[in-house]
Amino acid sequence: MHRLILPLSLLIAAPALAAPGEAPFAASNQSFAIAAACRTRLMEIVAEARQANHVAIEGPYEVAAGDVRAHLVRISGSGHRITEHRCAGEKLSTRTWRHSMDGAEDEAPETIDSMAAKAEWLKKDRAK
Repeated sequence: MHRLILPLSLLIAAPALAAPGEAPFAASNQSFAIAAACRTRLMEIVAEARQANHVAIEGPYEVAAGDVRAHLVRISGSGHRITEHRCAGEKLSTRTWRHSMDGAEDEAPETIDSMAAKAEWLKKDRAK
């Protein structure tokens, strides 16, 4: 599990460095009277995610005063789908983005055909 901490930190930091293309936060339909209630909801989200099939989970942790976040990572095609939940005071919001491991921009479902197309050993015209 400790081996996931550094790569997860790099995945999380990547969008922060590329602010112009950063996914915007979408406001949640849940509302809270106080910031502590929002943070409690983040803890519930993290606990639920630990029961699901996430590769890694970070948080909740405070990024700045009144800005608490949690990150969930799932395998998605040839990369990862990262979901970030944020409590800015009592306001909960979420954003998600994909980090590709092969440089592909589009998120296409992995199929037998798409995996076979990437398998060098299956290509007929490869050098012998």
